[in-house]
Amino acid sequence: MLNDLPKKEKKRKPLTKSRLFWRIQKECALHAVAPFMMYLFMSLIALACQVIAPDSTEWYEVLISAACIVCGAAFNAHLAYQRGKLHYDAYLTGCIHRKNKLFGIESGGDHSPEKEYRFWKGFLLGFYVGIPVIIMGLFAAIPATWAGGEVALVMFAGWAIFPIQWARAYLYPGESGWAYPPVSGGYSILMIFLPILVSGAFYILGAMMQKRSKEEQAQRAERVAEAAKKAREK
Repeated sequence: MLNDLPKKEKKRKPLTKSRLFWRIQKECALHAVAPFMMYLFMSLIALACQVIAPDSTEWYEVLISAACIVCGAAFNAHLAYQRGKLHYDAYLTGCIHRKNKLFGIESGGDHSPEKEYRFWKGFLLGFYVGIPVIIMGLFAAIPATWAGGEVALVMFAGWAIFPIQWARAYLYPGESGWAYPPVSGGYSILMIFLPILVSGAFYILGAMMQKRSKEEQAQRAERVAEAAKKAREK
């Protein structure tokens, strides 16, 4: 009998600016996990390829590793593109909710403002993908911890440290055993621009393509309505 009683709806907390800010951070951070894991997976494949010639850097190792990094970026681009499309749909829903509110109409359905499209959200998502690189890169930049920092980068963010190691191998062939490397592993932090730019660009592209698709659907609906109207007038 108790189960048949109507459940009380939980009152939603008012959406303040600070609450919206943290919801946006959570939204972007959660959707940064999948691209980070793909970068990690492809980095491990690249690391396995380097075992082929551990004492030197061969051209085919660089080629395979670069291809792995590109594959990770391509997966990142796909996810950001889809996220942009979904967020644009949420933005359109938000526009309807805001328009109804102006006229005092209560909108039905569940809407999450933090999921609405904003052009900068893709770049924020990419920043979250690269946060581990910033942390490990800082350790790699400090003389006392550079070795441990680079080991962590190789294991968890090879896509960021491998280009630095290739630069060392090219500029200082056959040299190793440095107290502190001439090309610091701290430069790996610059590689954070890869996920930031990829995520940002394809997030915007996905939203723009969704916008075009919606406009084309609206135009088709108008043409069908006009054709039906003319048919009735005859």
